[in-house]
Amino acid sequence: MHPLGAAGTFYGGGVTQGRFGLPSLVDLAPQLQTPWLGQFGDLDRGIPVADVEALRAATSPLGVPAGIFRYADADHGFHCDGRPAVFHPAAAALAWERTLAWMDQHAATA
Repeated sequence: MHPLGAAGTFYGGGVTQGRFGLPSLVDLAPQLQTPWLGQFGDLDRGIPVADVEALRAATSPLGVPAGIFRYADADHGFHCDGRPAVFHPAAAALAWERTLAWMDQHAATA
């Protein structure tokens, strides 16, 4: 295992229900050891807003920095410019800016 300075994800699944034989992210949250940033689109039918908010609640009392951002007009895949049906340039740009700032803030201190 290698220590990480920071991590970031875009619209990852398995938030409240585990996938691929793994526990859900909500269930794994108490084990978080690395500053983590999650970014989600509110229009994502596979990751409902209620699930994202459950993940926010699970990560908020931790001693490790965790940030969750939601994008109201964005769907699953909003950051992928190769998927024009769901690509959301404004949300993608803001999410990328936030990701770089997160990495600058947390990975540099590791």
